[in-house]
Amino acid sequence: MQDDRANLLIGAGGHAAGVVDVLARSGYRLSAYVDAVRADWLSPYGDPVQYEDDAAAIAAFGAATARVFVGLGGVSPRALKRRLEIFYRYEAAGFDAPKICHPDTTIAASAAVESGATLLARAVVQPFAEIGKGAIVNTGAIVEHHATIGAGAHIAPGAVVLGGASIGDCALVGANAVVLPQAVVADGDVVPAGARFQ
Repeated sequence: MQDDRANLLIGAGGHAAGVVDVLARSGYRLSAYVDAVRADWLSPYGDPVQYEDDAAAIAAFGAATARVFVGLGGVSPRALKRRLEIFYRYEAAGFDAPKICHPDTTIAASAAVESGATLLARAVVQPFAEIGKGAIVNTGAIVEHHATIGAGAHIAPGAVVLGGASIGDCALVGANAVVLPQAVVADGDVVPAGARFQ
């Protein structure tokens, strides 16, 4: 059973739909969202109040009264950097930003998943893997043993990061790409969809 704090969603585009689904499955009722465009598709999830910018949303909620969930996606390092900056803005304002994990996600007991991370349906995080703040492990992605995913990085649907690989902050591993064991993807780099990176 969740507590009485408000639940604030940042963004209301395509990625947000996956985030909202996880929130609903986890018992969170959406209170408000931040997006310049009205998102009528959110009404079944609690008819949330719309705020057009972060400043208005931060002013409307005391940090002790609300959680924040970042529903912005990112298919470029620039977008991922913006997403992480927004996450840090709310964190600095004192908002709680829990990790969210779809019920069909598998996370090893020895894995570490930091605040604000989003793990979507059928994501797998293996032993001793580390998922950084605000990172996305998207639908069906696999992060193998001892791999490290940096803050704000995005492991796209179906991508595989093999044992001991390191993915930098705000880096993107494209859909169905494979990052080979011990490989290092630098901060802000892109592994194209379907690629094999070593």
